[in-house]
Amino acid sequence: MNLRLALSLTTILYSTVCQAQPPTLNLYTFESPPYQVASQEKGGGNRISGETADTVVCAANRAGWATRIRITPQNRAIHSLERNMIDGYFAIDPSAELDNIARRSDPVALEKWYFFTGGNKAFTNNLRIGVVAGSNEEAWLEANGYAIFLSVSSPSQLLALLKRGRIDTALMDERVMNRLRYENDSESTQLTANFVRYAPLYLYLSEAFVSEYPDFLGTFNRTLNSCMAGQLALSEEETRRITELSGRLFKEMISVLDINQIIEAGPRQESFTDVMTIDSQWQALVPVTTPDLAERILALPGSRALLAWQESHRGLVTEVMLINDMGTLAAMSQLTSDYWQGDEPKFQRVMENRVTGTEAERRLYISPIRYDTSSARFQITASTPVVPGHGKSAIGVAVIGLSIEEALSQVEQY
Repeated sequence: MNLRLALSLTTILYSTVCQAQPPTLNLYTFESPPYQVASQEKGGGNRISGETADTVVCAANRAGWATRIRITPQNRAIHSLERNMIDGYFAIDPSAELDNIARRSDPVALEKWYFFTGGNKAFTNNLRIGVVAGSNEEAWLEANGYAIFLSVSSPSQLLALLKRGRIDTALMDERVMNRLRYENDSESTQLTANFVRYAPLYLYLSEAFVSEYPDFLGTFNRTLNSCMAGQLALSEEETRRITELSGRLFKEMISVLDINQIIEAGPRQESFTDVMTIDSQWQALVPVTTPDLAERILALPGSRALLAWQESHRGLVTEVMLINDMGTLAAMSQLTSDYWQGDEPKFQRVMENRVTGTEAERRLYISPIRYDTSSARFQITASTPVVPGHGKSAIGVAVIGLSIEEALSQVEQY
């Protein structure tokens, strides 16, 4: 092989390999274990990992992009984002400043913020509040009119100041505090945890990046729920409280609505083939318009009754639907993305083996936390079988959606 031919083949091979490499998304974030953690790699570089970093990497990869993530102070990150020196910055609480200079993704993380106070002291507005300087929590306190007594450089300093009585309360994420207490052998120290909010955190993309790659954000958002799978689990105590709340809500619903009759009055298809055909058409139309069948279901007296009951619990109940034993919608308080619900856990878990009687009445399924794009909030669903009488088989499933923040806004003892 002559030299010229060899060089030509090498050039072609190199060009092909380069073209196969995905483009790289250049991102900034800040260190916040266990969500974003910097570790040393061979060769001296830093590797950024952790739950939120891994979620962003996963969603970007599925959108066809590699990532390069670096740790930097918030002020520098915002400065760089504003001047289009980076592609994006995460995991950030939404702000008017950032919304003016960049485009926000769907949430890439969900933190649970508490005011942690020493002993059994309840939170009041006159307590000395400590917070990490430059954090999402500090920005939220300032935006909501709280007086900050002390800002420090790290969460571990907040725990030390709490133990010494230098501050009365600290605002931080629950998992960050639990990790600190474990690492510092402080788990025996009594703290009162006063729930503040579920804090969704976002990726902000520069305007220049979004303008050059307009399809990226939509693809990135569509993959987030699957990339976050397993990270939004309810604790054992939260599951207990949600189960009790859901049980009370279902009991109330059954007492004021004839849900058996509503299911019987809903539409029903002759065959599973018909169900699949309608479901495919439904899913194709819903992002743009309301299918004719959906219009008819929403106009049913049963659907209007479900909506009225939902509105009586405004802020807590986010949706209500009744599903017949074929797995299709019989009534709904608002438009859903699917007509056939039979392949989803909220239906399958409570209809397994055609449960009957008291067994069905005890069966309740609580879903994982998910971000609902239509309502722009995190929610869970609770579902229970609908049984017409003792000893009879379930004729369908009742489902309610709950705002997780509203459902868990209570004081807890640690």
